[in-house]
Amino acid sequence: MILTFLRIAYLRLRNNPLELLLVFVMPVLFFSIFAMIFSQGIAAGTEKPVRLGLLLPGGNVAAADLQAELQQNTSLICTDLGGLPTESGRQERVILEAQNSSRYDLLLLLSADFSTAEEDRFRVRLVTDGQNAMAVAMVRAILEEYYAVQRVEGVVEQLQESVRSAAKERLLPAVEESAGQGAFFREPISPRTVFAGSGAPPSVEPGLAPVSADQPASVLDPPTDPAPGTFAEAADPDPETLLTAGPEPQISVDNPQAADQQNPRIAMYAAGIAVLFLLFACTGHAATMLEEAESGTLDRILVSEAGLLQIVAGKWLGIFLMGCLQLSVMFVFAEAVFRIHLWQHLDGFLVMAGSTSAATASFAMLMATICRTRSQLQGTATVIILSMSAMGGSMIPRFVMSDRMKELGRWTFNAWALDGFQKVFWFQSPIESLRPEVTVLLGSSLVMSLATLLLSGRWRRGL
Repeated sequence: MILTFLRIAYLRLRNNPLELLLVFVMPVLFFSIFAMIFSQGIAAGTEKPVRLGLLLPGGNVAAADLQAELQQNTSLICTDLGGLPTESGRQERVILEAQNSSRYDLLLLLSADFSTAEEDRFRVRLVTDGQNAMAVAMVRAILEEYYAVQRVEGVVEQLQESVRSAAKERLLPAVEESAGQGAFFREPISPRTVFAGSGAPPSVEPGLAPVSADQPASVLDPPTDPAPGTFAEAADPDPETLLTAGPEPQISVDNPQAADQQNPRIAMYAAGIAVLFLLFACTGHAATMLEEAESGTLDRILVSEAGLLQIVAGKWLGIFLMGCLQLSVMFVFAEAVFRIHLWQHLDGFLVMAGSTSAATASFAMLMATICRTRSQLQGTATVIILSMSAMGGSMIPRFVMSDRMKELGRWTFNAWALDGFQKVFWFQSPIESLRPEVTVLLGSSLVMSLATLLLSGRWRRGL
């Protein structure tokens, strides 16, 4: 009897393609998506390079040296943004445009009088949009390492100069004393010649003339008690004192998005979750078309005065209004609990909510038209919705994805919807900046609606 039940389970699984899809294909598909997301992201064996935008003053030697060092670092992808504007208002506009482009993880700015020699001019400004905190820590560490190396090199140069000065001060009196006693050298003497022992013949450096045999011992023997300021004191400076003597770099981190709002990140989470559940809710509402077709209700409606266009338009409008209401409830709750400043961005929210709901309603109607049964619709829509949400940013933030994965996510309207909400709540951009996102969402809605009208003819034919 147990074998009979096992055979029944096997036959049910074999004869149900949708269940086979959910059991065997769906896990592999999701594994592939997340593997591609993190293959060059935060969990990769080799970390994703930080995209650094540079705003540097022209003609500044110290800034040019820093730029050359940063460009040689394999952990960074440096892009020169064309120089630092002198006007503060124009600087802020350039920063906002660079952040809105989403091409940079971090911006680095240097003042026009930047210098590594004076502490009050040794200032570095990092501007972040708050999405990638690791980029700030990485660039800060690279800057601190660079200036630590610069300081050590300066200490080494000071030590070498101290040794050279002490040797010069020590040799000069011996040369003057020998010159006063009539001794002469055809070539300059070396420290080894002067500091040779008194009981042994003086050593001779290659290329130097020999010292006269009757040269006084005072020239050949060093004095026993060096005077203050000579080589004995100057050759042993304190390196720690020299290391702490130089200027410290002043690295400031600014986040313009967080200046006048509390939780811009919460708004992005609300948008991602809202779009994900909006897709499921709209698909479930569109499934009523299949239920009406199976029960015969749709046939009775078609023989009445209502045409197929009116039926599809009415269903689409109901799903659209439900989507707008669902998004509104989500964001009103986020405003009440987490203070996302919804009322300050109400116009942008309404534009994005309407565009997203239109695209979602058209997608749900198209899926209901293609599928034959409600169970088929639920299984197929689950696979597609979860795949689009993973690639589009509803599950994983898009800033941790590789550039290739971001481009693939552009084929889902999840990504366009989230980019639009990001501009509204994160970058606080004007409504005019939403033109690309709104165009894509409304354009895809129109295309899917036309496809729905073409394919819905099967209900008129009783298929």
